[in-house]
Amino acid sequence: MKRVHFFIYDELAEQINEAIIRWGFSSQSEFYRYLAMEFIRNERKLKTTDDTLKDHTKAIRMIKTSQRKTFLDPQT
Repeated sequence: MKRVHFFIYDELAEQINEAIIRWGFSSQSEFYRYLAMEFIRNERKLKTTDDTLKDHTKAIRMIKTSQRKTFLDPQT
């Protein structure tokens, strides 16, 4: 089994410790293993930056289109 060492900010460490207690993890190691497994399991669901940008662009175009209709025809 591999050992992983890293540093985190104190504020994040406090939030992690609260989550460990709230969710009943037996240790920080168990918490981090669980997070790693969940990330890998859900990785396919995550959007790439390009997908996110496309979604935002589409939303902006929809808003512009709806505003244009409202501006041109106040009855709409």
